[in-house]
Amino acid sequence: MVAAPAVPVLNVAPSPACARSQRLLALRGRPFRLVMDDGGVADIKRGRAARNAKLASLPVGIAGRAALGFGKRLTGSSKDEVNAELMEKAANQLFTVLGELKGGAMKVGQALSVMEAAVPEQFGEPYREALTKLQKDAPPLPAAKVHRVLDAQLGTKWRDRFTSFDDDPIASASIGQVHKAVWSDGREVAVKIQYPGADEALRADLKTMRRMVSVFRQLSPGADVQGVVDELIERTEMELDYRLEAANQRTFAKAYRDHPHFEVPAIVASAPKVVVAEWMDGIPMAQIIRSGTPEQRDIVGTRLFELTYDAPRRVEIMHGDAHPGNFMLLPGDKLGVLDFGAVAPLPGGIPVELGLMVRYALTKDYDNLLPTMERAGFIQKGQKGDQVSPREVDEMLRQYVEPVEVEVFHYTRRWLQQMAANNMDNLSAEAIKTARAMDLPAKLAIPMRVIASVVAISCQLDAHIPTKALALELIPGFADDAA
Repeated sequence: MVAAPAVPVLNVAPSPACARSQRLLALRGRPFRLVMDDGGVADIKRGRAARNAKLASLPVGIAGRAALGFGKRLTGSSKDEVNAELMEKAANQLFTVLGELKGGAMKVGQALSVMEAAVPEQFGEPYREALTKLQKDAPPLPAAKVHRVLDAQLGTKWRDRFTSFDDDPIASASIGQVHKAVWSDGREVAVKIQYPGADEALRADLKTMRRMVSVFRQLSPGADVQGVVDELIERTEMELDYRLEAANQRTFAKAYRDHPHFEVPAIVASAPKVVVAEWMDGIPMAQIIRSGTPEQRDIVGTRLFELTYDAPRRVEIMHGDAHPGNFMLLPGDKLGVLDFGAVAPLPGGIPVELGLMVRYALTKDYDNLLPTMERAGFIQKGQKGDQVSPREVDEMLRQYVEPVEVEVFHYTRRWLQQMAANNMDNLSAEAIKTARAMDLPAKLAIPMRVIASVVAISCQLDAHIPTKALALELIPGFADDAA
């Protein structure tokens, strides 16, 4: 097996966002296509029509089950019983379809899965069980095809680089899977291998996902589904080149070497579609969410909050893929951090306006709050005053302010559900007028999404976190007069 000439491959016209990212990648070496022995790219369903047909089965299935549920209501089943059954079947179908397609379809499911804590309890369990699987596990790629990727990326003598290589993956995710191996020098390593055809699959899926937003919104009440999809399209191209991921991980590993709270595995080798890093053993965050002790929950939640706000000031980058599959608790109460394919560059660190906004909202200083929000880009130019209601801004910032009103905040599913319910229920004219004047600055789209995910994970953990003390220490602009 050989690599074809270095030419871009696109089966569908990229969105403007993808095109911009592709131009960025071109500066680092143009993407290339792997040619398999059988002339194909992979077993991932790549055909636009075939993938769309699979995705189209989601709304059809949901509609069919809704009709069936109506019939059951007529025969005497309660509304709650029918809704719970429909939610369970819809969630299981979602996992089956997205897991089978992999690529962008599964990546959207992973992004939404961290928000499951916002789902009302009566619907939460089936959603939680089915969609949380997407954070770590998906149907694996056969060993023969794994070997073909390694042949193309590391050379046909790749086996000489390892003293052992386990053909069975220990984890499968959206665009790749991970194998455990032993490097030639005796180090245990994790070998992350990108699915052949993942690039084409991602682009096809993400374009289709734009038309599937309403389906996901039914399964994730309160989540900003459209925002999730838009952000994924923006960052997809960067995630496809594992050399960029390796560079990000090297940066974090160097910055946090010997840090008392964090550990990042060192990179051993990398190629466009393969990255090899030192092995890390610990308790997966997902396991702690399921059955961890109160102490473990609090430690992991606190460490995650600290990492989110410490990394931008330390390396001017925020870890951009906050979901439980990327973190584990290590001996000594360290947080092990994995997967650096998605990062948010923050030159100069977290903008001071974010800390100022929370500080002014906390003290009800609207004379400074609204101009600060406009300066940061959260309020459109010239829209403050009559267009923006301080009361509605209070509601919008409530999820950021409440945790710093006390010394230690208890993040719970019920609290997040209430926040989500408030956002959905507030449809007053005043709220709508304020919302129309609001905006999300492009440079802060990923950081704000990460922060939202960290809050959601903290609620999944049921963690007690000293949010106020951490904010005073780590968030620029918050400290002055905040105490």
